[in-house]
Amino acid sequence: MILRQILVLPSFLLGLSGCVSVSHKVLPEEKISLQKETSPLVPSASSAPSLTEKIEEKASSSKESPNTSAQEKNENNADLDAELEKELAALSPPPINYEEKDPLEKMNRVLYGLHRGLDLLFVRPLALTYGRAMPKPLRKGLYNFVSNATAPLRFFCRILQGNWEEAGKTVGRFATNTLLGCGGIFDVAGKMKCTEKKTGFSETLKKWGIRPGPYIVVPGFGPSTFRNAFGLFLDSFCDPLFLLSLNKKLPGNERHELMLTYSGIQLMALLMERSEIDPLYEGIEKSSVGRYRKLRMLVLQQDINQ
Repeated sequence: MILRQILVLPSFLLGLSGCVSVSHKVLPEEKISLQKETSPLVPSASSAPSLTEKIEEKASSSKESPNTSAQEKNENNADLDAELEKELAALSPPPINYEEKDPLEKMNRVLYGLHRGLDLLFVRPLALTYGRAMPKPLRKGLYNFVSNATAPLRFFCRILQGNWEEAGKTVGRFATNTLLGCGGIFDVAGKMKCTEKKTGFSETLKKWGIRPGPYIVVPGFGPSTFRNAFGLFLDSFCDPLFLLSLNKKLPGNERHELMLTYSGIQLMALLMERSEIDPLYEGIEKSSVGRYRKLRMLVLQQDINQ
């Protein structure tokens, strides 16, 4: 039903021309990883990966012998805090002094405990089961399908940002992968060197000059800022499948199918994302103290470099 609505020849020709227009550029071979494309918590390798690396390195080195005293463990955690603070201070100063302002800290710590409990009891086990049970080619195909299904939302955001070049690439990838890649399961456009960057309403709001606001933890969504949390809400509410499922002119069974498809895509995206960032979360979990503060610093750093 959905494919019947999108398999339109003019869209394919427009999209194919968008891919051809960028295929003549000499681009490095890119392997799109789930972590770089979906994770809202993990900074990209080109921005400042040292914080993530240091947390994982410290976590692996924190497997002390049984003779290690509690005082030595606390000293190691204090050293990690100092290193994180130095690296965060070396970044370009954000528009708001994040280090001094956490007005919702008391509430956030309670919500973080709730979010962490839900994650450890339900989300993480499901994500790890998904990562272990699904063969890598199948996971890649599912990721490509989810990414292709959300392309209309990215196109809309690019239009709102005034980024016509990236909007054209999004149309090109969507038309090419839908028609030639079995509905987006295969990234045919990527083989043609037609790539795009991930975006959403969070980046759109930032382009419009809206300030990030206070740090907040939303159970189910995780740690974020007010701006990014609102952007995630808009990403979900403005998804074409979700909007179509609210169309009362459609028959009830079609609306039900659309809602099930939308829910399935959102669930798959959540499991993919959680599976990929598990090493980072595991490193934070192995720290006996300061989990809230370490995670907050990583989220704010990612927001600065977005």
